[in-house]
Amino acid sequence: MSAGTDEPAALSPEERQASILARVNAAGRVLAASLAQEYGVSEDSIRRDLRDLADAGLVQRFHGGAARAVTPALDFHRRESIGAAEKQRIGRAAAAAIPEGATLLVDSSTTVVHFVRSLSPALPVRIITTAVDVAAAALDHAAAEVILLGGRLGKLTRSATGAGAVEAVRALRADYCVLGTCGVDNNLMLRADDFDDAYLKSTMIKASNKTLLLATAERLGQVATYEVAPVSVVSTLFTSSPESAILKRIRELGVDVETA
Repeated sequence: MSAGTDEPAALSPEERQASILARVNAAGRVLAASLAQEYGVSEDSIRRDLRDLADAGLVQRFHGGAARAVTPALDFHRRESIGAAEKQRIGRAAAAAIPEGATLLVDSSTTVVHFVRSLSPALPVRIITTAVDVAAAALDHAAAEVILLGGRLGKLTRSATGAGAVEAVRALRADYCVLGTCGVDNNLMLRADDFDDAYLKSTMIKASNKTLLLATAERLGQVATYEVAPVSVVSTLFTSSPESAILKRIRELGVDVETA
């Protein structure tokens, strides 16, 4: 273990990048030299990590370090690879909460893709989604009925958006809405980076009996451009975050919190 930090030195590059991203989002900025000392790796390794995170639109690089990206340019497949183990743990925890025969309204999120992959193959469910990657993952589920709602496809979210998708969702009634999020800000508001995605998420929440939110640790306290809904609409938050002030405030709103 490196001096000055409780992070283990022998992290994989993926784990290190996920940890660095959480630090950037918590502190606002980080310095490569300090990170190299804390993680026990070379500055070249840290610079590669920061470059990878910047290429995915998750941070903004500056000379000697990186800063929080308030409105990142989303890259679905790159985001899926960042913190994959963390997202798998969250996905498995949420999947274990789904009862037999449930109808799920599922949004576009890399963490939600891991949720779909974690559903028991023997569990009969109906999965309704606007997201092509979610639908593709659901097709591998032996006992699932899969419904893909149409509309104009957004290249960044890889999901149908616009009036057609919104109207299709409004006509539904689902047992569970399963959401990812670009951030839960300090005012305890769910937020998104894309306007159409934010409106669609809000409509999905209204069309469902319960809302499950899947959020990695760095998403708590993160700001994104567009408002979705207050976090009080969430029935259960599944997260990897350790206990914190923001989690305490979320619990005080009556939201169940499950830590993966």
